[in-house]
Amino acid sequence: MNQAIHISKSIHTLTRLYNATLENFMKELNLTKPQGIIIGQIYKEPKTIGQITEAVQLSYSTVSGIIDRLERDEWIQRVRDKTDRRVIWIQRTDKMDEIRNKVEFYHEQFFHTVLSDLEADELDKISTSLDLLNSQLEKKGSYKF
Repeated sequence: MNQAIHISKSIHTLTRLYNATLENFMKELNLTKPQGIIIGQIYKEPKTIGQITEAVQLSYSTVSGIIDRLERDEWIQRVRDKTDRRVIWIQRTDKMDEIRNKVEFYHEQFFHTVLSDLEADELDKISTSLDLLNSQLEKKGSYKF
């Protein structure tokens, strides 16, 4: 098999497995994948629904519905802008801050568990290979077919 095809299939499999693991973790928090995507958008800083819509490439009504459910479950809150009351910011709540440590611990434990059986030289190979792949994608990621 062509190495490029093998690498492509391996990345696809890795992504699928990792995403499935994240989805299971999100289910424990009673969050859906779309809700997780929206939370990811406002986690570092508040955004308007329009900004979120543009970033996730979903319709305004779809994003608004997801935000309604997140607000109902107290993950996010709507806050009017102090200078322009027409603008409504979507921001995280204390509930989201409370689970931050749990999420960080999950990520650390997940990779620790997955990689725990590997030798130091194997971990070095993986790390070096991923760095190389990231570098190539940054250089040639905008390649046109």
